[in-house]
Amino acid sequence: MANEFRFGDYLEEMKFKPVTTEAIRAFAAQHGLEFPPDYLAFLKAHNGFYFDRMATASPLAPGIETFDFIRYLFGVDTGHEYNDLRVYLAVPGLWDKPFRAFAYPVADSRGGDPIVQVYKGRARERIYFVDHEVFPDAGEVEDDGIDLDSMSADETLAYLIDVRGCLIEVARSFSDFLGKLVVYDDDGSINVSIRRPLA
Repeated sequence: MANEFRFGDYLEEMKFKPVTTEAIRAFAAQHGLEFPPDYLAFLKAHNGFYFDRMATASPLAPGIETFDFIRYLFGVDTGHEYNDLRVYLAVPGLWDKPFRAFAYPVADSRGGDPIVQVYKGRARERIYFVDHEVFPDAGEVEDDGIDLDSMSADETLAYLIDVRGCLIEVARSFSDFLGKLVVYDDDGSINVSIRRPLA
């Protein structure tokens, strides 16, 4: 497939500290997260990826439509502050507690928008792009009369999609998300984007 991103094509890119199964389990338990098998396999094989260091790619093939730009894939204890889930989750306001109750970030866009994977409810394993420009803060949630702590994952997701319009589904699973990534040279700038159609 034209412009398909494959890890094997970029073996010389930035490497991250390997992570053990025990460390992943401990991290997940600490934060109350559940990682599906495909994301666990990614963590064991790569433990993150930094797309901004890529130096070569082909121009975008005709007919390919893309969505946004991906900068990082997150890992656990990567040794790099920008794509480390532990560091990311420690920063207030990026992906706060009520939202961690049903999803966790798997990637980050160039504009600072997280891409998250749902791990509870009917949308389990689905991947969503989070538009941080319209993502509600605590005051806006309160103004909407919403108590996120008392809502199920499905109710919270419906609120964020239908009321706030800040989540866009981009893939059915982490593997599907990786399979939709395309890398291309746009006049000397190497970009990684999500292939359309989305989910």
